Amino acid sequence: MLAWTRITSAGPADAQKWAESFTALLSSKHGSSLYHSFLLGEFSNENLEFWLAVEDYKNSKPKDMAAKAQQIYKDFLTVQASKKQQVNLDAETRAITLANVQSDTPDQHAFDQAQRKIQHMMERDSYQRFLKSDLFLQVINGKNWKKLLSFSPSLP
Repeated sequence: MLAWTRITSAGPADAQKWAESFTALLSSKHGSSLYHSFLLGEFSNENLEFWLAVEDYKNSKPKDMAAKAQQIYKDFLTVQASKKQQVNLDAETRAITLANVQSDTPDQHAFDQAQRKIQHMMERDSYQRFLKSDLFLQVINGKNWKKLLSFSPSLP
């Protein structure tokens, strides 16, 4: 469901941290929300959504992991995945991830290689564009920050 969200509890100091570290951006609720809004505008939000789904998976109860692993694989890694949601990974990483997911008891590391590759791809590609975007520059320069509205769906 789409919703208007006001990102008012973050500001230039937070944005400076996000500019210094991609990890800081991903770790911040407001930073990842702003980054997600940027990615939606580029029609490239699938990588972040995959990364966040894997983070959620890692924090799941062991009894829920097998079902969640199957769902993540189906949503983001299979050829049946929506073209808008399928992440771009090499065949070897897909095969390793599939083997991990199909094990009797997939653990919190089932998606590690795939998640690392997606994170690296985002860090060197879309994150660099995000740092140069008008959206980010408005935040880091403190321009109309209190009025900045982001139109984005709730993050997974």
